[in-house]
Formats: sequence, structure tokens, C-alpha cells
Amino acid sequence: MGFPLRQVSQHGVSRRSVAVRRAALSCAVALAMTGVGGVYAPVGQAAPLSGPSAPAAAPSKIEGFAPYRWQTSCDPVAKPGTRALAEMMLAHYGAGRSGGITRGCSIGGRSEHKEGRAWDWMLNVSKPAEKAVAEQFIDWLTAPGGKGKDAYNARRLGVMYVIWNGKIWSASREGKGWQPYRGPNPHTDHIHVSLSWSGAMRETSFWTGERGDVKRSCMAKPCKKPRDRTSVEFPADAPPDGAEGGYDD
Repeated sequence: MGFPLRQVSQHGVSRRSVAVRRAALSCAVALAMTGVGGVYAPVGQAAPLSGPSAPAAAPSKIEGFAPYRWQTSCDPVAKPGTRALAEMMLAHYGAGRSGGITRGCSIGGRSEHKEGRAWDWMLNVSKPAEKAVAEQFIDWLTAPGGKGKDAYNARRLGVMYVIWNGKIWSASREGKGWQPYRGPNPHTDHIHVSLSWSGAMRETSFWTGERGDVKRSCMAKPCKKPRDRTSVEFPADAPPDGAEGGYDD
């Protein structure tokens, strides 16, 4: 059936449910991991209960929820924030591998990979250890943080949306929680993370300690308004530019 992605209300999820979930995940990882150099944690070492620490302290007011800014340019160069996110997660969790950040502009349809601001983390839902790590990462990303702010780390990193195991979580639709993903790839063998431009450029509070502008549009050249805003990753009924996103709570 896949893991029960929790529905995140507009007022967040309970801290108790996150704590219970993390404890269960820790046990699952400890039992499942078998210790392969560079891929899994060593034998007997459970995955960390929390995610990585931000290199910069949070400002008094963190970022709002990033609106959906779809691909508008051909600039397949890994952006510094996307690369930093990938390196940090692989180093911290010690599981899976990178499936890549960039994609050639002539390959497939619209995708933030073509602007270097999306990352695929190869974790397979059919492998208990990798599934547990994926769920732990998602919990860390979307859990409440300082002053009860919903999706605290996702906001500080400038995450636009995450796809995993047939479900999608979008910052611009945070109040709806995890929704069915209707794209052609169910993402059962990897997590897809798309970043806002500020997140991709490493200009959010997670990295700098200063509130970033997650509403920023294309920072590559040239930038053109696409005729079709459908993304390979994001469903065709994605909200219009800026709708339901970029707000504070």
C-alpha cells in the first residue's frame, strides 16, 4: 500500500504524530540496513532521528510557502542550492544515490531539471531501508519548526514541491497536504525535489540566515513565458503563477 503520507492541514500536523513516526522509522531503519559502504549506514547504526542542521540560524521571520514557478528557460546547469541540498542529504543519511540535477532541454517535457533546480534522490520504496530513509527525510522537511511554523525546513530551503511514491506535496497547496500524483512516473524509485529560484541559488535562510524571496521568478537568461505551464513533474492542474503560494502564517 505504500507508506501513509500524512495529510498536512493548514495549521500543521501534531508534534506527537511526528515523534511517534520518527521513532517507528528509526526502528525500521535499524532492522533493515545491512551496511554497504557508501550506500547504507554501517551495521548496527540506525539512521539519525532528525535531519541535518542548518548551517545558519533562522531569522525571526522565515520564508513563506514558495509559489509554483515552472521552468521558463533552458539552463541545465546545477545551481548551488540544489547541489548543496543533494550533497547534504547524501552525507547526512548515507543512503541511496543521486539520480541527477540537470536534464537536456531537448529531453522530455517541461521540468525544473532543465534549469538545474530539481534533484532526484534514488531511494526505492520496495527496499525497506531506503523507504524508511525517504519517509524520515520527508518528515524532517514538512514537520513544524520554530514557533510552530508548518513545513519549517521546506520553507527555509525554498522547496516548491516533493514527489514520492505516487504522492505530491506542494508548498503552494500546503493546506491540502499530500495529494495523488498524476504524472507518468509514480516516483517509487526516487524522491523528486523541486526548488524555488532562491532555494536553487542558495539564497534562503537555511544557508544565509536571512529570509529569502521565494517568490522570485526566473534567474537564468533568457527567460520566456511558456505557452504551456505543464511540467513533467507537476500535474497539469498546477496553480497559476503565484496562486496559493508565497504566503506567511
